[in-house]
Amino acid sequence: MAIATLPSGIELCYESFGDPADPTVLLMHGLGSQLLLWEEDFCRLLVREGFRVVRYDHRDSGLSTAMSLGASYDLSDMALDAVGLLDHLGVESCHAVGLSLGGMVAQTLAVEHRERCRTLVSMASTTGRRDIGRPTTAALKALLSSPSGDIDDAVEKDLRDRRMWASVWHDDDHARAVFGSYHARCRQSAAAYERQRLAVMLAGDREEALATVTTPTLVLHGSKDTLITPEAGERTAKVIPGAFLRIVEGWGHDLAPGAWTELVGSIVSHCRAHP
Repeated sequence: MAIATLPSGIELCYESFGDPADPTVLLMHGLGSQLLLWEEDFCRLLVREGFRVVRYDHRDSGLSTAMSLGASYDLSDMALDAVGLLDHLGVESCHAVGLSLGGMVAQTLAVEHRERCRTLVSMASTTGRRDIGRPTTAALKALLSSPSGDIDDAVEKDLRDRRMWASVWHDDDHARAVFGSYHARCRQSAAAYERQRLAVMLAGDREEALATVTTPTLVLHGSKDTLITPEAGERTAKVIPGAFLRIVEGWGHDLAPGAWTELVGSIVSHCRAHP
C-alpha cells in the first residue's frame, strides 16, 4: 500500500493491482468501511480481465487522513479527493465503481468531473432522495448505533448488523474475519463516521445534478438489500440518462464472495462496452 498526498494536504492510502498501462478501475468503498471492503481476490478477478485496479481509503477511513474535530466536508470534496488520486497516479480517466457511500462519491465524480470518468458503476447506492430506498427500521437502528470500545465486541456488532442486510451467500466466519481485519488495521472513530454520514446529508437530493450525467452508467442493486432497498437503485437508473439497471437476485448490502462472479461480470461487460 502507498500514500498519495493531495494538493489539499489530504493523504489517501491506496493500493494498485495489475498493469498501469491497462484501463484503471477505481474502487470506492462505503460508509464505515475501508479499502479492505474490496478484497484482494475480488480485485484480482478484475485484473485477470485486463484492468488495472486501484482501491483506496476515503478521508476519515482506514489509513487515510483523519479529519480534525469540527471539520466538515461533502460529497464534492470526496470526489475531488478521487481526482487528486487520479492525478497522483497519472490516470487521465477511470472506470469509477462505488458501493453505497462510494456510489454517491462516484456519481458526484461523474457529475462534477465527467472528463475523468470513462464509465460509472453505481452499486447499492441512492440519489439522495430521502423517501426512496429507506432502510428497514431494524437496519436503520443498527446503522446509527455506536460500536463497543472493545475490538471483539465491535466485530460481533458488525456481524450482527451485517446479518440484517446480508446476501444469501453470507458466511459468518468469512464476514467475521473481514471485520477483524478492519479493526486490526484501523478503527474508525465515531466522529469520523459521523463526518462521513454528514457528507451525505449535506448533499441532500442530488437528482437534478444526476440528470446531467453523460457518462455511460450501470446501476447494480441487490434484491435482498434492506439497508438501501432496491427502489433506490431503480430510481438511480431512472434519473441518470441512459443508465442500465441490473437487480442481482440474492445480493444484499455487502460483497459476499458468492456474489463476485455476477458483480465482476457485470462490471467488466459494462467497462468493455465503453472503452
